[in-house]
Amino acid sequence: MSDLGTFDSSKESEVFDFTMRTTSNDLRRVNTYGDASFISTDQELPYDNEKDELSSVEIFVAGIMESMILTIIREAKIARAELDEIEGRASVRVTNPLRTLKVVGIEETPIIEKIKIKIYYYIDDFTHEEGEKFMRKAIEQDPVYQGVKEGFEIDVEFLFQL
Repeated sequence: MSDLGTFDSSKESEVFDFTMRTTSNDLRRVNTYGDASFISTDQELPYDNEKDELSSVEIFVAGIMESMILTIIREAKIARAELDEIEGRASVRVTNPLRTLKVVGIEETPIIEKIKIKIYYYIDDFTHEEGEKFMRKAIEQDPVYQGVKEGFEIDVEFLFQL
């Protein structure tokens, strides 16, 4: 049973509850577990570009982008739109980043100030205007985007590509 209460199968089509667990046994590395897999990181921001793993902020932004693209793919299938390809790129601005490095004398809180996401896509038989309208409508169906768009500035730009 989750902290959200007892399971009510009559609400199954209206609500989806799940739990995750995050631990840090050595107080260096943080592991987060879902039902069948886990992610792990030991840094908040991607200062070390030689690392093979993502930082926690990168994982957060990846979750936003992956959810957006999965939602667009789903909505294209529902609309029977011929989505040929899709790719996303993000630029992230974090203010007061030195606090994450434990720099003495830095008291300001690190804040994700802005995320700029560019989605490159091509949909057969859509004009640029039709594609833009479809993409905007599609991301409005994304639960992650809906959950974070009010918290800070997220600028999403769609680029129709041939």
